[in-house]
Amino acid sequence: MALRIKVNPAEFKAACTDGCVYGELRGKRGLYVYAELGMERQYNLAPNDDSNTEYRLFTDCDVYFAKTREKLNSGEFDAE
Repeated sequence: MALRIKVNPAEFKAACTDGCVYGELRGKRGLYVYAELGMERQYNLAPNDDSNTEYRLFTDCDVYFAKTREKLNSGEFDAE
């Protein structure tokens, strides 16, 4: 299953294989995400992708969800 996570520019730039990112699940406003990244793969743009957005693709990730930023920051996840 592919998830799109919106991250700030610094998180995006720093993301790497076996790294991690914090962000917000795209399309689910108010659902915050911590993702332990797997292997980075080449991303191929899809016709419906926003041309003003940068994309990267990571596979085999562990993803944790929280309903608030405070819960996410304290490691209290609502789902994984």
